[in-house]
Parts: sequence; C-alpha cells; structure tokens
Amino acid sequence: MRARWLAALLVAAGLGLYAAVGAPMQRQATAAADEYKRARDEARDIRARLARLERRDAAHARAAAALPAAATPADTVRAVRRVVVQTLQEAHVSGVRLGVSAARAPYAARVRLSAAGPFAQVVSLAGLLARPERGLVLEKVRFSPRGETVSLDLEGVTLGASP
Repeated sequence: MRARWLAALLVAAGLGLYAAVGAPMQRQATAAADEYKRARDEARDIRARLARLERRDAAHARAAAALPAAATPADTVRAVRRVVVQTLQEAHVSGVRLGVSAARAPYAARVRLSAAGPFAQVVSLAGLLARPERGLVLEKVRFSPRGETVSLDLEGVTLGASP
C-alpha cells in the first residue's frame, strides 16, 4: 500500500513540476521560435528590398551615364532625340510621333512617343528603348490593339539635370 502512495506522490510531483516548469518553458520556447521566424522573415524582406534598390540605383547610374553630358538643354534634347531615332530605325513600326523636350532636374529630357505596327515589332521597340544603354527610363507604356496592328504610347525621361 505504501508503494502505491509513493507512486501516486511521485506522479503528482511530476505533474506539479511539469505545470510549474515544463509548460512555461514550452510556451517560452514557442514564443522564441515565433520571434525568430518573424525576425528571419523581416531580414529576408529587407535583403530583397535592398537588392531591388541596388538594382534600381545601378540602372539609374547606367541610364545617366548612357548619354554624354551636354552643354545646354538644347544639346541634351538633340542627343536624346538622336538616340531615340536610331532606335526607331532598328524597329519596323509606322505612324511614329516623337516629342522630346527639356525637363526639370533631376531629369534632363522628357520623351513622348507613339507608334503602330505588328505586335512583335512594337513590343521589341519598347524593349529596345528600355535598354540601359539608351539612357531612357520609361514612366508609362501603353499597348492598344488597332485592327491588325498594335499601337504604342510611351513616356520616358532621361536622368541627369541639364545645365
């Protein structure tokens, strides 16, 4: 009989010890694991955001360096127009309307372009204009179906303040 009471006492002591120490430690470990997961996810998000910002800054630096420094805003506009016209010669589109004007800092020039043509050619033109070596940063690009062709309306800027 004594062994049964001793066994019951040991079981009760074990349950008491678990309730006093084990359960709070388990909750604390779960909370620490959740906090670690949040911190890990936040660090991953910060690294991804930093990588996006670094890519954007590198693209801006390449775009700003793509066009030679011009003495006047008119020289900048001419240089940008020349780059866009050379790009247009590579694409087989029609109905092109091009407008290039000087812009306020931090931009050097503003470009507005509309063109029409086969889908592949119009998308290719947008891709060519978006290349970093062209120096043009696209702000708005809109494709619209027009019968057998597709029209492109594009707005962009060049970086770097014109003097």
